Amino acid sequence: MKLIKFLFSKVFFLNLFIAGVLLLAGYFYLNSYLEKITNHGEKVVVPSVMKMNINKVGYALAEGGFRYEVMDSIWERKLPKGIVLDQKPLPGDSVKEGRKIYVTINARSDKMVKLSISSMTGGTSKASEAIDYLVTNDLVAGPFIPVPGQYDGMFLSFVDQKGQELREGDEVKAGAVISIKVSDNKGVEITMPTLKGRTLKEAVKILKENLLNPLPMESPDNACVDGLDSSAAIIYKQHPECGSDINVGREVSLFYSCDSTRKVSMECK
Repeated sequence: MKLIKFLFSKVFFLNLFIAGVLLLAGYFYLNSYLEKITNHGEKVVVPSVMKMNINKVGYALAEGGFRYEVMDSIWERKLPKGIVLDQKPLPGDSVKEGRKIYVTINARSDKMVKLSISSMTGGTSKASEAIDYLVTNDLVAGPFIPVPGQYDGMFLSFVDQKGQELREGDEVKAGAVISIKVSDNKGVEITMPTLKGRTLKEAVKILKENLLNPLPMESPDNACVDGLDSSAAIIYKQHPECGSDINVGREVSLFYSCDSTRKVSMECK
């Protein structure tokens, strides 16, 4: 009976009211405290560190309260070493302060290519196969070096820029210019192909396939500017002229221009 009376007394309801107020106040206080320590609802914009050297990334991100971690590295020889190529989250994204930024960078050291050419040497592969091998392995095909031999146009060996013959297992820096020794029957001539009207890239490929050495020469008009790719330029003159007989291994001058209005004569003089 006393318990029932107490449950319906003013003292019980007063205590219940006070407990409810304290509980509600505690909830709002705790919720506010958690929001502050977790930065709930506070967002900051991710800055761009793209193309920035990795040595400067930490300082640039620290200003905004960010951290970073190198997630991966790839190798692009035409780009500066150690620069950021990708970042996650992306620049402009809204994230919580203190978020870690994951970056992918261009490798800080040169990529080395280990040669595997034992199956190609010995006069069993054509010069065109040697070119394909170099391109596939991120190397640049340099001039042909004709060597007297029984057969014509067969691959013999690779030679580095110091004149040293390369062998199986040798390592060279990616992007290096490698000359190609090819067998050559003395006095063998080929008919000069028509290159006028073709792009520079096409003309270089044709010459290399015919064991000729391209010598690109830009027009004095300097039309290949503002990032225009000269490999898409048009050949307007060549020397020797198309149709003439020349020896393999000879240099061929390719006069090119990026001026799309230039008229090109396709006739062989």
